[in-house]
Parts: sequence; structure tokens; C-alpha cells
Amino acid sequence: MGVAEDDDEYYCGEQKGVLLKRMAANIISCFPYPTRPASPQFAAPPPPPSPPKPSPESCEHRAFCNAFGKLVQVSVETMAITALPMDVWLKERLKKWVQLSGHEGSIVPATPHTLYKKQCANCGEGRAYKNISKDVALNGFTPKYYNELKKNEEHFIEIEDLLQQFADPTKTAIMDIKVGTRTFLESEVSNTKKRTDLYDKMVAIDNDEPTEEERKCGAITKLRYMQFRERESSTAQLGFRIEAAKRLEGSLEKNFKKVRTVEDVATTFIDFFGDQRSRVRRQLIERLKDMRKAVEHSSFFASHEVVGSSILIVYDTEKVGCWMIDFAKSSQVPAGRSLNHRTTWVPGNNEDGYLIGIDNLLKILEDLPEYGQHPDDQLMVTEEVIARMRKT
Repeated sequence: MGVAEDDDEYYCGEQKGVLLKRMAANIISCFPYPTRPASPQFAAPPPPPSPPKPSPESCEHRAFCNAFGKLVQVSVETMAITALPMDVWLKERLKKWVQLSGHEGSIVPATPHTLYKKQCANCGEGRAYKNISKDVALNGFTPKYYNELKKNEEHFIEIEDLLQQFADPTKTAIMDIKVGTRTFLESEVSNTKKRTDLYDKMVAIDNDEPTEEERKCGAITKLRYMQFRERESSTAQLGFRIEAAKRLEGSLEKNFKKVRTVEDVATTFIDFFGDQRSRVRRQLIERLKDMRKAVEHSSFFASHEVVGSSILIVYDTEKVGCWMIDFAKSSQVPAGRSLNHRTTWVPGNNEDGYLIGIDNLLKILEDLPEYGQHPDDQLMVTEEVIARMRKT
């Protein structure tokens, strides 16, 4: 089932919208509620007795359909871009889909091993990935880039799905870490106009932050607000901040606003790695050292301000992976200028602190104790223990 390019010319306006909605509804009807992991066998065993499904009128069921339907709708629309068949692989991947960060539905499956990522207006991420793919130093440290597509005035890039490098992507732990001492481009804060709305936002977060002059004025510039916001997280101090994480057992966490200090980050890592800490920590350190060396020798990084990029950490019980992702806010610096990504940023020098973040991330990981040497380790309950408890 799919929509070919010729069909797209035939169906237009309201007819096309109705067609896509029907396709999305048909896919949703293929899924049980709540969704269950796919069986490793092609023929699934009879399901055990389970509580009755929530009625279609229940709030829980409506919430499920709304959220899942939105993801399916985006996937169906992006499938129309290349007329790929609506095959079993898409149904299976949507069952297990997890998007840690970014706008909901902005990243969807494209093929069994690639993703479509929606691009905002004037976004140069496709151009950045093209340049990265030509940089030998960065080979293997970012997702592979395949294509840039346009459909109905919307832009997409097709990139590698890194989770497909793991035996079972649903049984992985994932962490998204935003890297750099600032998360805004210089062009975003060039306007020196003072704004009352930004002053109100700052006061709402910390009433003691405004200076006496700012209180009299009741307004601040965007630069002032952005720098204040960066200090509220670990970004300004450490050069990175934890954005979101999915634990090995599947729970999702997106609230890391209070993780600001070295001690906070270390505690978060200890919890995230669990009883896999020694193995994961050792492999991550090795990988990050190689990544740091690659950035230091990269022609792309030497000539680009890289803001809002993340390091993606993924591990399961066998493998550990770590890549640089998200280059939507990468911009080339003026000719003749070379960045080292460690110099303190001042307006006009384009430095972003990317390597400051990697340096501090490495230092924290190197200082983490081996598993079994931390007081909290004895409180950790492994999955095997949980499984045994459930059987008794």
C-alpha cells in the first residue's frame, strides 16, 4: 500500500487529505492496544489472558490514538515522498518508536535502516551533512547522510538510523547530550532591542537575577536572556547538558533541568548506566577520546560554528555506541577564520565550546567509580533479580 508520484498528481487538496487519513487509520487499526513488543517468531503464540481493552470512549484510549495517530500520519505522508510500499517493517518500527527530543513527529522511519528528519525554514542541516560526509576525519562519528527531499513545500533529509546497529533497538538505553557552551547562534542574538517578554520570563525563573538597572527598565535583550538560560543548566559551566534519556528497561526521562553540577551529572550517569557501568564507561571513554581527536583534526569543525548539536549515547547488554547528531544550527564562519572550539565565546568570534563539553564529559566519566565501589550500587536491583522476584 502506498502513494506513487502519479497518484499524488491525481489526488489533490481535500481528496489527498482524505486518502492519507484513511491510510493512517488503516495502519492504526493493525495495532493492538496497548502495543506489545513483536515476537521473535513469525507466528506469534496465543496471547495470555489480559484485562479488557479500554473502551473507545476512555481518555486513555483517546490519548493513545491521538499520539500514535499523529506519528503514523507523518509517516504516511513522508512515505508518499518516494512512493515506498507501506510494508510490514513500518508497522513493526512504529510499534517500537521512541523519539527522545525535538518536535513530535519531526523524525520518522523512512526505510528499515534510515530516517526522515523534517527541516525547518532556512535550515542548512542537509548542507552540513554533505560537508561532513566529505570530511574523512569524521567518518563513522555521525549518521550517514543519503538524500535531501522536498514535498509540498516541506523539506526532509534522509539519514542513517543509528539504533539499527543494535540487535534489538527496543532493548537499548539512549541518552541525548546537547554539546557546547551556548545553544544559540550569534545571528539569533544580534538584535540589541530590549524586550519586556524576555524580562518577564527571566523573573519567572529567578526573581533575584535582574540587575537594578534591568528592574527599572523592565526589559532585557535576547542575548542577556539566552546567557541567563544557559547558566540555569550545566551548559555554561560544563559545556554540555543532558536533554533526555531512555533507560534499559524502557522508562523515558526528559526532565534534567536540575542537573547542573559535576556531582549532578555523575549521579545521573551512575543511575543511567546501572550495573552495566564498568563496561559502558570504559567503552564510552575510548570512543569519546577518538571523537575528540576527530573533531580536533576536522576541516568541517575548523570552519563551522556548531551550535545545538548533540552526542547520542546508546548501549545494550552487548554493545556501546556514541555519535554526534543534529547539525541544523551549524554555520560556516567567515573565510580565513579557524575555530578551535575551546576558546571562550565573545560576540563575533563564533566559538561554541564544543570541545570544552567533550573534555568535561570525558573527565566526569573517567572519575566515575567502577561498579560495586559506589555506596548506591548495593541498592541497585538488576533485571535478573526483578525477573526472579516476579516468578515467585
